[in-house]
Amino acid sequence: MRSFVISLLLPLQVAAVCLVNGTEPADRKNLVNPNGETYPLGMWVNNWGAGWVANYLAGIIIEEMLGIHVSYNGPGPATPEGYYAIAGCSNPANVDDRGCDAEVTYNHVNMELWEGYTQLWNSIQKDYKSKAPKLLSSMGYDGKTSIYLGKDRQNEAAQAEGLPLEYYTSFDADWKQPWKYFDNISVIDKSMLWRCNETNFAIDSHMRGYYTQTGDSGGVVISGDSITGLCPDEYFWLGLKCRSNPLLCIPYFTGGNGWSINDIMQKTAFWNIPLAIAVAKSWGSFSQLPLMVKSTFYWWVPDPTFLDLSPLEMIFPPYDRTARAAGNYRSGDAATTVSKGVSKDLFSLAPRVEKFLDNLQIDLSMMNAMLLDQKQTQDSWENVTCRWLRANEDIWQSWLPDDTTCFAGFGLFDDATNDFATDRTVRENKRCQACPSGTFSSQLVDLAGVTYICVACPPGTSQASGASLMCDPCDKGSYQDETGKQACKRCPVAQYQDEEGGAQCKQCPTGSRTLGLGSSYFTDCGCDEGSIDISTTPGTLICSTCQEGLHCPVMGTLPSFMSGTHPLGAEYQPAVVEGYYVKQEDPLEVYKCGKIFHCPGGLPQTCAGGREGIPCAECPAGRTWTEGSCKMCESWRQVLWGFSVVGIFLFMTVSYYLMTSKVTAKASVLFTTTCAFGMLVSLLQSVGIIGMMTVEWPVDLKGFFSYFQLLLLDLDSFGFACFAGAETSFRYVFSVMFFPTVVFWMFSNYLVSQLIPKRSWDWTKVLSCVGQFLQVTFSTMSTIALAPLMCYTHPNGLQSILKYPNVICGESEHVVMLAGGVTLLVVGVLGFLTLCTYAAVQVPHWSAREQHARVRAFRFLVFRFRLDSWWFGVPLLTRGPLISLPIVLATDYPPIQTIWVTVILASFLAVQTLAWPWKVPLLNALDCWMSYCILILVAGSALYLEPISKGVTSDFTDGFSMVLMVIIFSSIGVMVLMSLAALVHRAAMGGTKEYAVFNLTRSKA
Repeated sequence: MRSFVISLLLPLQVAAVCLVNGTEPADRKNLVNPNGETYPLGMWVNNWGAGWVANYLAGIIIEEMLGIHVSYNGPGPATPEGYYAIAGCSNPANVDDRGCDAEVTYNHVNMELWEGYTQLWNSIQKDYKSKAPKLLSSMGYDGKTSIYLGKDRQNEAAQAEGLPLEYYTSFDADWKQPWKYFDNISVIDKSMLWRCNETNFAIDSHMRGYYTQTGDSGGVVISGDSITGLCPDEYFWLGLKCRSNPLLCIPYFTGGNGWSINDIMQKTAFWNIPLAIAVAKSWGSFSQLPLMVKSTFYWWVPDPTFLDLSPLEMIFPPYDRTARAAGNYRSGDAATTVSKGVSKDLFSLAPRVEKFLDNLQIDLSMMNAMLLDQKQTQDSWENVTCRWLRANEDIWQSWLPDDTTCFAGFGLFDDATNDFATDRTVRENKRCQACPSGTFSSQLVDLAGVTYICVACPPGTSQASGASLMCDPCDKGSYQDETGKQACKRCPVAQYQDEEGGAQCKQCPTGSRTLGLGSSYFTDCGCDEGSIDISTTPGTLICSTCQEGLHCPVMGTLPSFMSGTHPLGAEYQPAVVEGYYVKQEDPLEVYKCGKIFHCPGGLPQTCAGGREGIPCAECPAGRTWTEGSCKMCESWRQVLWGFSVVGIFLFMTVSYYLMTSKVTAKASVLFTTTCAFGMLVSLLQSVGIIGMMTVEWPVDLKGFFSYFQLLLLDLDSFGFACFAGAETSFRYVFSVMFFPTVVFWMFSNYLVSQLIPKRSWDWTKVLSCVGQFLQVTFSTMSTIALAPLMCYTHPNGLQSILKYPNVICGESEHVVMLAGGVTLLVVGVLGFLTLCTYAAVQVPHWSAREQHARVRAFRFLVFRFRLDSWWFGVPLLTRGPLISLPIVLATDYPPIQTIWVTVILASFLAVQTLAWPWKVPLLNALDCWMSYCILILVAGSALYLEPISKGVTSDFTDGFSMVLMVIIFSSIGVMVLMSLAALVHRAAMGGTKEYAVFNLTRSKA
């Protein structure tokens, strides 16, 4: 039976066009989505009579009046499947997998949706936002389920006694006898019914609801915790008012498992209605029983099943929402809105179709007319709806939208100009077309009503998708300075936009930039590379140029500099460069360190090995720099320094007795060795002075230079602070006083010796010993005297003494040191140089006048040189001070130092080569050779005037400098061998036992 009913629902073949002037199939168009895919408009059909009627009613008009191909899909058994269909699910009727992950929606319309599934609808809206369907207006009628009876029963009762059976009060058994107009249950074929225990009568929740509301214990069976309905004959549940006499019960049929039996049972109890309720065994039984038996029955509208009976609804008190929520069903049922649903994308694909569907309205009588037509004629649903449309053109014509009445997302288009129009004063050739990208659909109200036109997006907005109601304001970080654009532009570097809808981007403050395009906030601006943000107030940016010695990458900030972390990562982290120092309290004031390895850089106030002060120049009191760190001063260091000082003075006393050889034209080996030692000291002092140049020598070379600077009394590297204390000025004054103290010591010895006549010292030899001491240490004395004048400039503009970086030039400690240095320079250096110059001029005269005492007093000045070069001692004295002078005058300019030191050394080398002053030819050769090597070393310093990248150039310069140092040390080794040889072989130069190497030739026998 059910298969027969379904077969009636399937459409039959009809003519190609139903309506007059309908669009032929060949002229109809498919929908076209944004991807260019084409397909017909899909209509999901609900598999009941009203569902077929509603879909064909709309489908015929869409095809023939709107010219769009339609595909009828489904059918679906209930409203939920329709929901899933227009949500884009590819298998809406498959409860296991509805296929809702499909990208394209092929079902666009579902007519006759019963809006009783609120929870499911809300769930679909939430779960499938991108394809969430929408409901249009009502179909024009409501759906309703209730108790119905045939029109003939109502007519019979009205004619017999004027009893209006359509009202529930007419069934009150206490006052009326309504059973007279119905069959009794004895005439019913029970084979068409379910037994009660096979239906909802056996379900506790249904029966408990009835029992709770009515208290009718006679209508239920209570067994333990379970409550079931009581059916005396196993088929009919009898209402309270006819339970004692079943023949007075009015039959009531429902279907399924017992649709709404709790509702009907309560109404029988509350309103004294004598019903006998039974559940039909099948759809066929349910649809036949009311036709075979005079009865009441469960039904819904619209539906064709019982239309032949012209059924009437039994009217109960109005729907009581509060009572229903409490489980009380004494009031009537609520009507259910029946509406139309469409897919989310239908409006963008076919807005006229959506507008037409929204306009479509039919009342229940129109629907029933078509349902009854089909039932009586057994014609196809398509033919039935076609007949109705042909007969009711005046009704459906009002549903069609005007060609110039555009909907939101569309605008007036003029086919004559092939462009969008701004009005419809002239309607000819005007139609609606989706607004293109770069425009939006704007409402236009004119004498004809409301329509829409396409307007170009203004600056600050864009629209990429088309068919839009508004232009999208440019997002933060973007802008648009033109009209009618599909996309916004990203803000360029150094600009940002922190507001939506910007026509221009905002400029970052001067000296700042952003990391890339599309910056959205002012905080995206950061200082350029080489500067740092010193602002402390959020939302401000103050870029300060970083001084030399600070690594300031782009986006650097003062807080990140101080903390050592940056929110963007290590590459944006400001840091102190190796070789520089800043204080915590003043982190942007940079000091240049005296030695690179003392200042590792990184965080402010970071020193290597525990050093402290500005700029990492000192170890804490009681500590000394040893093996790369500040270590405690051991007692043995102080003892050793004490012995060293005492040893120096004792050596000076002993030196008086060693200087006893006569001045001769020929030199002994011991004399040669002595001269070699003096020349070695002088050259190494020169190397030490060169190491003081402010050229960035490699670390390895600086290590060599530091050892040579010991000869310049640079004693701090050897723990001198452990002996002399941590105060710099005191240690410097100690060095200054070393020279007058030694002179005073020698004259003190002379005075003491006069008390012992047999051991009294010769005053000329004392003068010669003092002169020899001052001559050997002259470069050292001049370097110490000039040290306070060697002020190098820090990046912050302050100056420090080159040798003592912790002493700031111009401060009180520097003034003390300057007084001592200038005194030593004037009295010690210039005074001794003046005296030696005078003596060099006078020696020939003193010798000619046989003033031998004077000659012996200045023996130290002339005894090392050939007689024709006696004067060479004076120029030799000036070499050290002259090398120091460029460092004093151009401390901050290494190139100038390099040039002048090179000129000075080259000049001395030329004079030395021309004079060939030393008595021993080998000394002349070694002196020239080592001077030449030192000259090349200084000239090579030009390679370090600019930073050298790692690679071939760096390897060459380091290797070149190391080779020169090896050559210099090799030459020093030769001199050392000469000294050792002199201790073994004491033969005069020029004899048969002389060393030929000393004379660079062998003497004739």
